[in-house]
Amino acid sequence: MAEKATQILSGWKEIANYLGKGVRTVQRYERRQHLPIHRPAGKSLSAVIAIQAELDRWVTGAAAIQVNLEPKVQATFNKTNRVGADFLRVDCEIALTLTRIALEASDLEKKRRAARNARTAYDTIMTLRKNIQLDDIEKEKLDANLHRLRSNLQTLGQSF
Repeated sequence: MAEKATQILSGWKEIANYLGKGVRTVQRYERRQHLPIHRPAGKSLSAVIAIQAELDRWVTGAAAIQVNLEPKVQATFNKTNRVGADFLRVDCEIALTLTRIALEASDLEKKRRAARNARTAYDTIMTLRKNIQLDDIEKEKLDANLHRLRSNLQTLGQSF
């Protein structure tokens, strides 16, 4: 009985076409879900190949694992998002306190330091909030606090 020839796919595009996905999706699968990709040169940025039989086994196995992990992944996301939302709330309250300290300070260095720290907190909040889902009430409260914070920072001479 003749042995079936091993089918080798060469390059990201050929591998992606075989799986019916985009190149970036397949690259993400390799990084996050251990898609069986080989690099003959042994370097992380070298050419890639894949064996069809290995890909077929990965697809079959990955589908079963993904079904089992989905609730756990969602639960982890929910916990992470909740921590992030709490961080935004607390960090905003701290930044508001720092601006109040700066506005009340008579010592110029203390005023500058408090204003600079409040501005850093504001910038951090604005960056992180893009990736955190807030309910309507949380969003409304955060937006109101950020408006107050920005107003205080402008009073302190911080430009935006």
